Amino acid sequence: MWFIDLPSMPRPVPPFGELLRNYRTLRGLTIEQLAEAVQLAPSALREIEQGTRPAPSMEIARALATTLRLGKEERGQLLDAADWDSPTMSALTGRQAAPPTPAALRAAILVFLIADIRGYTRFTQEHGDRAAALLTTRFAEIARGVVERWDGHVVEVRGDEVLAAFASAQQAVRAAHDLQARCAAESDANPQRPLAIGIGVDVGEAVAVDDGGYRGAALNRAARLCSLAGPGQVLVSSGVVYVAPQVEGVSFEPRGQEQLKGFAGPVPILLAVLQALPAPGGTGTEAASDDDR
Repeated sequence: MWFIDLPSMPRPVPPFGELLRNYRTLRGLTIEQLAEAVQLAPSALREIEQGTRPAPSMEIARALATTLRLGKEERGQLLDAADWDSPTMSALTGRQAAPPTPAALRAAILVFLIADIRGYTRFTQEHGDRAAALLTTRFAEIARGVVERWDGHVVEVRGDEVLAAFASAQQAVRAAHDLQARCAAESDANPQRPLAIGIGVDVGEAVAVDDGGYRGAALNRAARLCSLAGPGQVLVSSGVVYVAPQVEGVSFEPRGQEQLKGFAGPVPILLAVLQALPAPGGTGTEAASDDDR
């Protein structure tokens, strides 16, 4: 009599949660957006991606594949993984869900977003250090919430500047516009704490250092782009556009080339503009003066 030793059988496909996270990130969707589309709690979807909850029913797995617009091969792989990681198969194979661990950015190439407050020096001079501290604290709170929503990681908050890293260029660009919108709403709600910010985004290899930060040309270029961005603007490198040429609801407008400090030749600059909104005023290629920071 023949039998299959299921507990010792090797996995035929990657874990369902890992596949789902990869496909979702590539499509530029947040956990909340995908969960709403398939009528699943965001917390449940997050646990599935982390591998701490079994794969959903085959009906939900098919809905996920449809929402993610997967091709035939990708869809088949996701559904096979859903079958393999289902509660029934887990019971038959004796596998248990892994303990929860924080999601890690596994990309060898990262996307860096740097944002800072325009007019901060003048604000501090006019309103004092306490008001400035309240302003930067609120900015950091908003930035952390936005970055987390778009699957990024806040690397550092330094005064009026926030540095974040993403595994997806699409997510980074969307996070940049989300941050601009939320800071604008905060300014409207609290005119005494104006949050006019400029943002720079670049992509490239980076070296992780012991203090949890990164070093690399992409990080430096993002900082230079941030310094050039006017209030409400998001400036990106040509590398970002090459990696993510089509971001839903966003157009990229060339802004010429600039000789950035620390770089040998002129660097092409593009303005990322929300198509539903008018383009911000100014060229975005004039360095902000001390009074504007």
